Amino acid sequence: MFLIAFLARGGRDLGLPWWPGLENLLAAGPVTRRVFIDILHLNHILISIILGMLVGNLLGIPRWAEAGIRTSSLFIKIGVIFLGSLYSITDVARLGSTAVIIIVGFIIVMLVFTVWLGRKVGMDPSGATTLAAGTAVCGVSAILATAPAVRAKNTDVVYSIATILFFGLISLFVFPVVGTLVGLSPHQFGVWAGTGIMNSGQVLAVCLTYDPGTVSHPSVSLKTGEIYNLTRVIFLPFVVLFLALFASRYYTGEEEVNINTGLWSRFPVFVLGFLAMVLLTSFGFLGPTSPPSRELTIIRHLYSWFFAIGLAGQGMRLSLVELRRAGSKPLLVGTAAAFLKALLALIVVILFVPRDP
Repeated sequence: MFLIAFLARGGRDLGLPWWPGLENLLAAGPVTRRVFIDILHLNHILISIILGMLVGNLLGIPRWAEAGIRTSSLFIKIGVIFLGSLYSITDVARLGSTAVIIIVGFIIVMLVFTVWLGRKVGMDPSGATTLAAGTAVCGVSAILATAPAVRAKNTDVVYSIATILFFGLISLFVFPVVGTLVGLSPHQFGVWAGTGIMNSGQVLAVCLTYDPGTVSHPSVSLKTGEIYNLTRVIFLPFVVLFLALFASRYYTGEEEVNINTGLWSRFPVFVLGFLAMVLLTSFGFLGPTSPPSRELTIIRHLYSWFFAIGLAGQGMRLSLVELRRAGSKPLLVGTAAAFLKALLALIVVILFVPRDP
């Protein structure tokens, strides 16, 4: 994962300026810059994911490396904690109040729509509720937290995850292009991505693809999108509780549904680390923010590396074979829900979200 991030990002931060990185190589030529950078928004984050997918699907992951690849989520969560250095308490309060209103509305709409459509096409109630959690809250994490509480079958979990990853893969390439065509500002794009994309890692990747930012001027899309993404994550326990109670109406077994199974073990503890970093920054423990202190500069380099490493691992874990195995009903319902969510979120952003925060 580190090697892929190094190939994509370059070695300047590591004292190895002889390798500029694939992103800088593409940006060096006028034609390649126009096609790959300006139009396709192909930066080191997206390159890391693509290289990871190529390695995982063409070469495969040897058994001895599987445990290491699974740490990709840990790298992303540590990166999110460091990302708290971009915010002050005022930023979180201002962005968070708007995020709560929009996110709660979309959670309710997507839960109702996904469960309703799932029942219409004949999905099992546990499968429909599991998929609903993924489309309404935070993708794969929500599916894994909800599945034990609603007694979902292994096939329900696999199909739901495959569906979420399938749409997320498309989003990596479609969202930046649509955002450019529509003319969204970085802030508006962050709101759209943080609301309309279901998986947390893909929100990060898309925001950094659209608005890479620099150490001196960090990505506005990422800063906004992550607040919306974390707001969704915070609501996960409440959504799991609701779906567990809903699924209990259809469960015919003798045992009661255990709403605690898988719920508290997956509580997003890294959010507390993010808030702690916000507090440290707000009270000046990490030095001045403008221009950024040496401590903040190091932290911003670090989270950029953590995201590149973690998303390279996410790309390796994205199996095209598993995506092809997704059941037709979950794929139909999940694709319809994902498309509706992305479209509604884009309309809300265009109509109600200002260009600047």
